[in-house]
Amino acid sequence: HVGHHLGMATSGLVVFARTESALRSMNSLFRTRKITRQYEALVCGHLEKDEGEIELPLMRDYEFPPYMRVSTEEHQRALIGLSAGDVGKKILESPKESLTRYVVEGREEVEGKEVTRVTLTSVSGRTHQLNVHCSAF
Repeated sequence: HVGHHLGMATSGLVVFARTESALRSMNSLFRTRKITRQYEALVCGHLEKDEGEIELPLMRDYEFPPYMRVSTEEHQRALIGLSAGDVGKKILESPKESLTRYVVEGREEVEGKEVTRVTLTSVSGRTHQLNVHCSAF
């Protein structure tokens, strides 16, 4: 039984449970945040601060489902008056608070472009959270 999955184009460790009971226990540990998942990423440019938090609410992207985006007042206003039949039930869900912590591991150059190597910790664990937060930051 797969305990969690990795996103597309992501490498790392996948945890499997041998029994249903072990899977339930493992899922409980993830849900109660007793297990921390950390990721290493290269982001464009050099970040100024050596560590910090990205706290931006996420919502489904109504223009490009099933992708996620940072929720803004403008995007919330665009949904006013739409029904689930128009855009789908998930699109109309309220934005979800999301928190990502980062620590800079190094500032580098790749093919002549500045990048920052960071360790990311997804505190809230939302769908596509790390990708959206890094794109918006």
